[in-house]
Amino acid sequence: MKKYLRIYNDLLTDIKSKKLQEGDLLPSDQKLVMRYAVSRETVRKAVRLLSNEGYIQTIRGKGSLILNTERLNFPISSIESYREVAEANGLDAENNLIAIQDHVVVPEKLLYGSPGIHAQMILRKRVIDDVPVTLDYDYVNEQVIPEVPAVAAQYSLFSYFEQNLNLKIDYAVKHITIEPAGDDDCTYLGINQSVPMVVVRSETHLADNRILGYTESRHRADKFSSVEFARRPQ
Repeated sequence: MKKYLRIYNDLLTDIKSKKLQEGDLLPSDQKLVMRYAVSRETVRKAVRLLSNEGYIQTIRGKGSLILNTERLNFPISSIESYREVAEANGLDAENNLIAIQDHVVVPEKLLYGSPGIHAQMILRKRVIDDVPVTLDYDYVNEQVIPEVPAVAAQYSLFSYFEQNLNLKIDYAVKHITIEPAGDDDCTYLGINQSVPMVVVRSETHLADNRILGYTESRHRADKFSSVEFARRPQ
């Protein structure tokens, strides 16, 4: 492992384990240079990586401040289940199944010109460290999966689709907007309408190009972050 990655991993472990908490300062560059017997540039590469991923903010003349990490780092450009994302972030998370309805017409706002389907609608609340943060409305194509057991919805839909039904999920088309909190957001997440919502509407396809379903994920904006790697075209 490269030296700067070792430093990065050690510091990230300290942040996620709360050894370094929000508002604390990272050890100074000089202290890290001495601790790891590396160059200052190696330390700075590790610190820049933490900054790029939203864990710290470097303030001139003060140091690197630990930011609020009690957020779900939600991957926009990949397809991962909520349980996979929570585990990757080292968060204490749970699913609360609110409702299942059969033979529901997918709302027009999710289609963006795609074909409508009849679906089983699954509504779940996502809770992180005892704080409700996300509402997920999943519309599962009844022509592909006639019925999803409640126990599968409670645990992980992707796990059920892939491990129990041997379906291959291939790609998703996502639309991201910022919207005011609605009535359900306020009721189930315990917020008021002043809290904006990050809304991700997805159309998910199988490897044979069948539509598996549509999803509307509604995230509290104050508990949401998304970190992506982007490269400028050369």
